[in-house]
Amino acid sequence: MKRVIFIGQAMPRFKRSSHDWPLLNIWLNSIGITQKQIEKNFLYTALVNYFPGSKNGSHLVPTEEEITKERNRLQETIKKFNPDIIVTIGKLSMSHCLQTEVNLLKDFIGKTFEVDPYGLLNRKIFVIPLPHPSGASTWRHNPDNKKLLTKALNLLKENI
Repeated sequence: MKRVIFIGQAMPRFKRSSHDWPLLNIWLNSIGITQKQIEKNFLYTALVNYFPGSKNGSHLVPTEEEITKERNRLQETIKKFNPDIIVTIGKLSMSHCLQTEVNLLKDFIGKTFEVDPYGLLNRKIFVIPLPHPSGASTWRHNPDNKKLLTKALNLLKENI
């Protein structure tokens, strides 16, 4: 099985383990990936390696300044893990990884890209974008978007 790094926008406030991302793990289990495989072959990280706070019950989106401060740490994390595939989680990580503006998730989810992720490695890596598996996100509940999510998960399954 290939090594896969999943990169979101920020770490949650509380984590029980390094692979504590319940809905993401449910998605991975749905394509036949076990918890043991997740723990052995996958790494979960983020643009910023801390919880950036909350407002009105929602997590704050990391600022560009916070992301820039964490850039070296992200680069070292990616280099050290040496992934075969990067999975971006959500619009912010996707935009930074692909180095392009992401307005509509439907234009990216269910597709693959080969890029120098986040402009950090001076080499191209296979990238599969996923939407954010947040309870606050309604995107994944739309029937057309569910099909795109299924397509993206199947692309991951076919390529690992």
